[in-house]
Parts: sequence; structure tokens; C-alpha cells
Amino acid sequence: MNQRNDHAHESNVRYLALVIMAISTPSLIALGWFYYTKDPNLRPLGITVEALQTYAGIGPGVQIIAVVDGMDSSISPAAQQELKSTLTYAFQAKGVDVTVVMRDSGGSPRITYNVGKTTLGPYPTSRASEGVNQAVEAFRMHK
Repeated sequence: MNQRNDHAHESNVRYLALVIMAISTPSLIALGWFYYTKDPNLRPLGITVEALQTYAGIGPGVQIIAVVDGMDSSISPAAQQELKSTLTYAFQAKGVDVTVVMRDSGGSPRITYNVGKTTLGPYPTSRASEGVNQAVEAFRMHK
């Protein structure tokens, strides 16, 4: 009877080892291929925005910041949020992320786009789309 339990235990250990190998083999292959190609898309559980940007040649510090000046208390919070959402969606439609900063200041609303060390604008809100296109082009030039 003791021999039978040893055989069952040994069989269970082999089965467990086989299951572990079957589960981990794809990750090990992907990790090996990642070390060979340096493509972060292949790194198991390690995809980060910074790694993808570095792989694409963008660099970790390049981003688009849209600074909206002229957002004083006379402009409703709903209108401010709508402008922020519109800018965000305009950049997302081109496959790029943007950080929108609203600042209180006098005058009419105007938008300045900062891409790395490049400053584009200011643009009045009626011509904001021109700045979006130029900012995206400037962003892609950093690749």
C-alpha cells in the first residue's frame, strides 16, 4: 500500500510539473524574444508607455501640453470642461495624448501648444484645430 501512495505522489508531482511548464513556456519564449529584439510589446507583463515611446524613438520626456489662457471666472466651468474635452478628443483622433492646462488670465481664450522645447501659438479658440495639426507634426518629428 505504501508503494501505491509513492507512485500516486510521484505521478501528481509529474503532472504538476507538466502543467507549470505548459503555462510558463509561452512567457519564457516571449521574454527570450524580447531580450533579442528589445521590442517592449513582447515583454510579458512589462508593457509601459515609457518603454513603447523609447522603442518608437520618441523619448521619455516628449509630450504635448496645451495651455489654455484666458479662462477667467466669466467662462462657466462647463464651457471650460467642454473645451478641455474637445482638445483631448482632437489629439486622440490623431493617435496622440495631450495634457490640457487651464490658466486664469485676462483677455479672450487662446491656446498655446508646447511640444518638448517647441512652442506653437497662441491660437484663438476659433483656430485651435490649426494648432492641433501643427503640434501633432512637431510631436512626430521628435521620433
